[in-house]
Amino acid sequence: MTVTRSQDPQELLRLSIGPACHELRSPLAVVYGFARMLETGDEQDPTTAKYVAQIVRGAERLDALLDDLAKLGRIASGRLNPQLESVELRAIVAGIAEKDENVGRLRVDAGSGVHVKADPVWLGAAIQAIVDGLVFEEGIDIQVSWRHEQHEVHLQLVPNSSFPMIDVEPEKSGLGIALARVRVIAMGGSFDGSGDRITLTLPHA
Repeated sequence: MTVTRSQDPQELLRLSIGPACHELRSPLAVVYGFARMLETGDEQDPTTAKYVAQIVRGAERLDALLDDLAKLGRIASGRLNPQLESVELRAIVAGIAEKDENVGRLRVDAGSGVHVKADPVWLGAAIQAIVDGLVFEEGIDIQVSWRHEQHEVHLQLVPNSSFPMIDVEPEKSGLGIALARVRVIAMGGSFDGSGDRITLTLPHA
């Protein structure tokens, strides 16, 4: 690839994300491989076993983050696109609320059945990432509701915490919420993380 001064720095950054993720996976694979070998090997004292388990979980978490980063780069560069279709929003939200890890996390207002133009996999992943990002400690739950206008639908997620929503602005949010933002925008929607809630706006199907 030829790089010139006239190229957009943001475009160069997007093109660099994939190679960077690839390079990081090699040393990560070594760390994870040896940690798993220790974890499943001879019996260890409790303290050592605890530390090894933390290394394994940390490596798995980093691998998941690299997956998210690679997806973000592919979407931002236009190499990964959503498969848009008419999606029933209530069914997507209900499916997320029923997951084991979300028990007690979500309070869903039973809104009217409405369809949005979206990729069902992307939309579900985006909502789940937002939930994971907002529930940062025990006791936090999220009120989920939506309202629709003639051409668009507004999905709102409101946590019961005093966590300042300004912290989900692009330069401050975690990778999961950043990927959710990119996915929503790529589907023709918008993402607003200001105030006391996150609002996803999607085209009405």
